[in-house]
Amino acid sequence: MTATAVIQARLTSTRLPGKVMLPLAGEPVIFRIVERLRRIASIDQICVSVPDGDGQEPLLEYVESLVDVHLTRGPEEDILRRLTMASEATGADTVYRFWGDCPAIDPAVCDKLIAIYHRDKLTFATIPDKSGYPGGYEFEIVNAACLRAVDADIQDAEARHVFHNIFTAQPGRFPQFHLRRRPYLSHLRLLLDTPKDYQRLARIFSILYPAKSAFGLAEIKALARREPALFVSDA
Repeated sequence: MTATAVIQARLTSTRLPGKVMLPLAGEPVIFRIVERLRRIASIDQICVSVPDGDGQEPLLEYVESLVDVHLTRGPEEDILRRLTMASEATGADTVYRFWGDCPAIDPAVCDKLIAIYHRDKLTFATIPDKSGYPGGYEFEIVNAACLRAVDADIQDAEARHVFHNIFTAQPGRFPQFHLRRRPYLSHLRLLLDTPKDYQRLARIFSILYPAKSAFGLAEIKALARREPALFVSDA
């Protein structure tokens, strides 16, 4: 059984173009994500999935320079097809889906979901948005055969873009679990979406990374107690 971690990343995001190549503690965001995924023992392969089209060249060149990291491409707006293509190219039986705007993902939290997925013989599992974990901890696991079946069945463009809704709407067909946390910590924003997010993450990495490169939830909580203003919402 082959588990492939697929990072969906691009340089053409509208709110913060080029964000996956911005530096965090001296290396690009995409490197920091790969670095963290290498700490998840059950991952057999790492793949970066980049959209087709112009404007991706610096990211493509950088990913190609990374050791033991696959690179695939696919249609930018058809997220389902792009993820399926990555799974097929890497021969995955299980796909771990990650995003290029989650550079502080916690491998230990991911391992919790992975253990539940295998223990309960699921076909879909997530750390969803507003899970109670910090924003930017989102993570999905999907059985590759089920992913291919949905890719073949679904024609609606919007459904293909937010295809996780197809799985969550059919728990009978796709046995699933959604990991949530209490007390609620989703106000601790670690998602990279705006220039202010980048300023926050650059500061977090400058504080935590030198002391512990694999900093996780415990270190984030401690930092939030010491510097609560760092996590004040922009809203």
